[in-house]
Amino acid sequence: MKNQLGQIKEWIDGHQAFAVLSHIRPDGDAYGTSIALALVLRALGKEVVVYNQDGLTRNYLFLPGKELVQKTPATPPPESTGLIAVDTSTLERLGATFTAWGRPPGLNIDHHPGNPGYGTINLIDGDSPASSQVVYELIEALGLPCPPEAAFNLYIGLMTDTGSFRFRQTTARTFEVASALVTRGADPAAAAQSCFQSSSAQRFQLQSEVLASSQFVLGNRVAYYRLTSEMYQRTGAQADEVENFLELLQAVSTIEVAFMLEEIAGGGTRVSLRSRGRVDVNAIAAKFGGGGHRLAAGIRSTFPIDRLEADLLREIEAALQPFPV
Repeated sequence: MKNQLGQIKEWIDGHQAFAVLSHIRPDGDAYGTSIALALVLRALGKEVVVYNQDGLTRNYLFLPGKELVQKTPATPPPESTGLIAVDTSTLERLGATFTAWGRPPGLNIDHHPGNPGYGTINLIDGDSPASSQVVYELIEALGLPCPPEAAFNLYIGLMTDTGSFRFRQTTARTFEVASALVTRGADPAAAAQSCFQSSSAQRFQLQSEVLASSQFVLGNRVAYYRLTSEMYQRTGAQADEVENFLELLQAVSTIEVAFMLEEIAGGGTRVSLRSRGRVDVNAIAAKFGGGGHRLAAGIRSTFPIDRLEADLLREIEAALQPFPV
């Protein structure tokens, strides 16, 4: 980061207007990082908007600064607007609407180790458990203002991407950052309640269907489920309410890999994979054009769901071969 600080500061100083973008199907780290960074830039007197192809999903309506979030417009902002991508591993993950602009981000901030560096300036820390931590480190290093609302958003990103500080990449530094964010105004109890104790009845019903239909295979070392349009219709739940369902399967002590398949409207399949630690699901996802982290990765494939399920099970079984029961 040290080598880039001067370059980033000069780039920020050289713009008055910014658009902050994050990945499709946004999670807590995508929203938390993008909104927090927008609030920090506003505190500097800058004009800022937050764009996401999906807009703001209803399970994150509690975030302060949510009014900054808009759906990515078909018409790009003026050339003088600085574009910042956060928490997004590839340019394509920013969404088809953005890629149609034909403009790379001026600044790319991320924690995904597979990020190829698609920005003009790239701040990528693959050892960080969340992009929110990367942004906090940048705020500290440059001495930028961090209003309480920004601290809360960064805490949301850090808490959700570390699984409430349970995942393997959580370090002593992560807790130091969390503590600093609380000191700056983040409320841990409010954050936890908003994320984990505010589900809709519809989400609960969908979760029940997921648990009832989950499959346990390969000696109960692998578990998976499918999400179908019929399940959404029966329960009234929405696609933005399925975050963290895979953690339910990972609660079983024998599970090495858990994954989810969902048919995409118009064709193709979306997949999320999670690993307990020994299997590199990022390597598996890469074989299907996806990516992420060793312990968490995703795929968007043109393959039909039946074929992709069979192919994934074959790859996972092979990956488990070096680790006999």
